[in-house]
Amino acid sequence: MSGPIRIAAIIAAHDEAEHIGAVVRGLLPYGLHRVLVVDDASEDDTASEAKAAGAEVLHLPKGRGGGKGQVLREGIAFLKGDAFDFYLFIDGDGQHDPKDLAGFMDYLAAHPQADFLIGSRFEDRGKIPSRRWKTNALGSWTLGRIAGVKWEDSQSGFRMIRKKVLDRLELRSTGFAIEMEMAMKASDWKLHWAHIPIRAIYHPGGGSHFRGALDTWLIAWFSLQC
Repeated sequence: MSGPIRIAAIIAAHDEAEHIGAVVRGLLPYGLHRVLVVDDASEDDTASEAKAAGAEVLHLPKGRGGGKGQVLREGIAFLKGDAFDFYLFIDGDGQHDPKDLAGFMDYLAAHPQADFLIGSRFEDRGKIPSRRWKTNALGSWTLGRIAGVKWEDSQSGFRMIRKKVLDRLELRSTGFAIEMEMAMKASDWKLHWAHIPIRAIYHPGGGSHFRGALDTWLIAWFSLQC
């Protein structure tokens, strides 16, 4: 790949005023092409905090968003007409450290042919509640066997995907299955996959809208229907 890599970030956020500013500011030192926060009908100051931190904001009114998959699809559609190399996805709830983007950048510098890079909390899984990690691992192993790809952390919301790969996928998910849907549909092509070690940041009692085993199995079921 010649020249600097152009990366456009999409951050899904719903009532994340407490964390979104730090997430956006943490990405800015990497010189990203664009940083877009998709505000899913937040009732707090998510939008204003994101703008103050330096992000573009796409605000979805009630009834238009309502689920992570729909929110990310709106963000993809908003940026699709622009020219860049990779989509970057990172959650807006503070459970990913933007500094870990350095690992993605280092990997791409050494392996410019990479197509789909997934942030993996595998080495830091001790910080994630055991039951939640076990359901994640089982879903990753089961669907990975079907897809013919070994995934360490299929539900990670921190990932980079080559634009020309993602733009040809017809995504349908409206909920948390969006991440696995991306991976399952991308597995139909011969891609260069990579797992990038990232830290696990877990906020007990809050910070995540994920419902553990229930959402894991809904993800698995939906992915098999795609």
